[in-house]
Amino acid sequence: MDRFLEWLVDPQGLTPHGFCLLWQPGLVWTHIIADSLVGLSYFAIPVVLMQVVRRRPDLVYAPVLWMFAAFILLCGAGHWIELATLWLPAYGLQALVKAATAAVSVATTLALWLLLPRILTLPSPLQMRLANAGLQREMAARETTAAALAASERRHRAIVEAAGSAIWRTDAEGLVLEGHGLEAPAGAPWIAALGPADPATLQAAWAAARQAVAPLDAEAWIDGHAGAEGRWLRIRLVPLQDEDGVLQEWVGTLEDITAGREAAALLRLCLEAAEIGHFRHDFASGTLQAGGVARRLQGHPVDGAPVPAATWFGGLVEEDRAAWEARLAEDVAAGAGSSGGAWRVRREDGGLRHVEARARLEYHPDGRPRHCLGVLIDVTARHEAEARIAHIARHDPLTGLPNRLLFRDRLEQALAHARRGQGFAVLCLDLDRFKEVNDTLGHPIGDALLCAVAGRLRDELRDTDTLARLGGDEFAVIQSSIEQPQDAITLAGRLVETICRPFELNGHQVVVGTSIGVAMAPQDGLEADMLLKGADMALYRAKSEGRGRWRFFEPAMDAAMQLRRALEIELRRALLLGEFELYYQPIVDVASRHVTGLEALLRWRHPERGLVPPDAFIPLAEEIGLIVPIGEWVLARACADAAGWPGAPRVAVNLSPAQFASRGLVEVVEAALRDSGLDPTRLELEITETVMLQDSQATLQTLHRLKALGLRIAMDDFGTGYSSLSYLQRFPFDKVKIDRSFTSELGLSRQSDAIVQAVTDLCAGLDMVTTAEGVETENQLQTLSQRGCREAQGFLFSRPQPAASVPEMLRSLSDETGPHGAGRDEPGENPGAEATPALDEAP
Repeated sequence: MDRFLEWLVDPQGLTPHGFCLLWQPGLVWTHIIADSLVGLSYFAIPVVLMQVVRRRPDLVYAPVLWMFAAFILLCGAGHWIELATLWLPAYGLQALVKAATAAVSVATTLALWLLLPRILTLPSPLQMRLANAGLQREMAARETTAAALAASERRHRAIVEAAGSAIWRTDAEGLVLEGHGLEAPAGAPWIAALGPADPATLQAAWAAARQAVAPLDAEAWIDGHAGAEGRWLRIRLVPLQDEDGVLQEWVGTLEDITAGREAAALLRLCLEAAEIGHFRHDFASGTLQAGGVARRLQGHPVDGAPVPAATWFGGLVEEDRAAWEARLAEDVAAGAGSSGGAWRVRREDGGLRHVEARARLEYHPDGRPRHCLGVLIDVTARHEAEARIAHIARHDPLTGLPNRLLFRDRLEQALAHARRGQGFAVLCLDLDRFKEVNDTLGHPIGDALLCAVAGRLRDELRDTDTLARLGGDEFAVIQSSIEQPQDAITLAGRLVETICRPFELNGHQVVVGTSIGVAMAPQDGLEADMLLKGADMALYRAKSEGRGRWRFFEPAMDAAMQLRRALEIELRRALLLGEFELYYQPIVDVASRHVTGLEALLRWRHPERGLVPPDAFIPLAEEIGLIVPIGEWVLARACADAAGWPGAPRVAVNLSPAQFASRGLVEVVEAALRDSGLDPTRLELEITETVMLQDSQATLQTLHRLKALGLRIAMDDFGTGYSSLSYLQRFPFDKVKIDRSFTSELGLSRQSDAIVQAVTDLCAGLDMVTTAEGVETENQLQTLSQRGCREAQGFLFSRPQPAASVPEMLRSLSDETGPHGAGRDEPGENPGAEATPALDEAP
């Protein structure tokens, strides 16, 4: 063994076989090691190639790799054999391996040459990397697309579910394949699955669609089941065909349109009820298509073909048509999205229909107008209502005359002409005795009277004049274009004359009069308020001078009115400061001349003018409403004074008609009696016939309530007003007072004697006491005694005395025995203003 190793490694002893021209024994191990590594590589490379082929069976050129692997193995085998021949020569085997290697190498070379063109088409590694990156991007895109498709499918499914629609498919014969939202088994006919109320109509539409292979769009009513409500469905089916045009299946949707149909029906009903029509104006063709309502509003037949624009707008009032066309052209030129207007259409009966239009404008992409869609609204009723409202707002509803508002407008117009030199007159009128007509005959007759008065006044005026009712029984006239006051005088005379003629109203003959105040423009002013104020003051003067006449405004009237206003202020102050006083005048028994009572008479102690009689302020107090609080003060003061009088005579207090008209009169009397402690039998309330002209039923109720308190009620000034014996019959008065106008004529006038005799006889029969006022002479007293009058009052017995002098006056009268005792006035003495009784007696 040792010798073999020595032999093997000893370079001197190792001599290779074969031809060796240059042999260097020192390099033997270098050859051995290098050749061994090369031989191992010859075997390792084929192993790698075979692993590649085995693991990649999809390789196109695998046989070439097998041949190449065999070539390398053979080369490796030849190398090992050549290396072995260094020690053990085997030249035959070496030749055989080399021959095999040569054969395989030639075959591999030929195969590579044949495959070279195709191999050259294979991508390079860079191209492979780029291709791989592109493939990855494509795969990522496909994944994104797949995700988007899935999301889109989910969205569409959600939309279908939210929209309440069903999506379904049928085969070519209409048998259900699948459906979403459609409760139908596969293979069932879709019409049978729906169960329409009218299957024949739907079946006919389905047959027509199948025959024409055309989309189906139909509506059907589906009856409800098991308590569910029925519904309307819209059915759409679209045919799907293959590339050869052969029908494959139908795809359809079901949509619940119940709410839409009901809303559309309700909308149609509303449009018809509201007279709203619709139209479409095509600008290119110049024609309009419209519904039945719109056609009727425009005066065209309800059914018909499109109407040319010229014909459609031909029935409009010319100015309205021009205005609409100008407005529409302006809006189109401005590119506006909407337009609107109103016009009037001439009806067949000659009247006008008012129409309001609202339109939406549509344009082409280049800005050219395409068409307008609009609605027409019949606003005739609204216009008529507005006209009525405007008329009512500016006219009196009872007479139809202009009211104060319209009169003021006309007055301003007249003033504008007056400033240019064209004069006019303002006449203010009110009716005399109108209140009595209202109170006695009732408000319906009063209203009829106002209408009749308005008619008569209107007949006396020109068309250019203005007549207005300002309120109540107040009228006003603007007499235009007059040159001199005589024109106004002439008109005022005609108006007074026409109103004074009797009116026949519902079987009643009514007689009234009128008073007129006149102001002239521009003489009396160029302001509306100034003229109206002047005419009012002139009217006030006319009424104060006896009614039934006219008066022109004078500057002095303004001063008088200012004094009246000052008096009003002073009168209100007098009530607050306690400037009023009561005077008392005795009432005596005619037979015994014993004082039976005293009448309370009101006086005003003015701080500057002294004692003011009632006729100077009572009418104004009644006008401004102060008579009620003044009357309450008089009643309370008189009861308090009478409670301390010796002999317990009665106290008589006059009541104003205004006190009767106010509420709480009975309570005021009760309070006066309670606070003063006066026995109700000692209080006597005097009323005039005017009180009885008011609301008769309410007045009688109040009188009975007062009577129930235990006091006495007297009728004052009987025979001077609207005397009626029915008053004495309807209410049991305790006393009737004969007015001084009859007493003063006793013994001088047969008529006065007869009237006094008749009144006393009448009252005696009714158990009523008669009292004569204004007795000034013994002759009058004797005559009254002969006529049966039981009581008398006047200067013959005493002038009115202040409250502090009443006890002394009572003692003086009780001591007198002759007709000419102390304190009496001589016969014929003028009583003057102080004789005027309190509150309601005329001066």
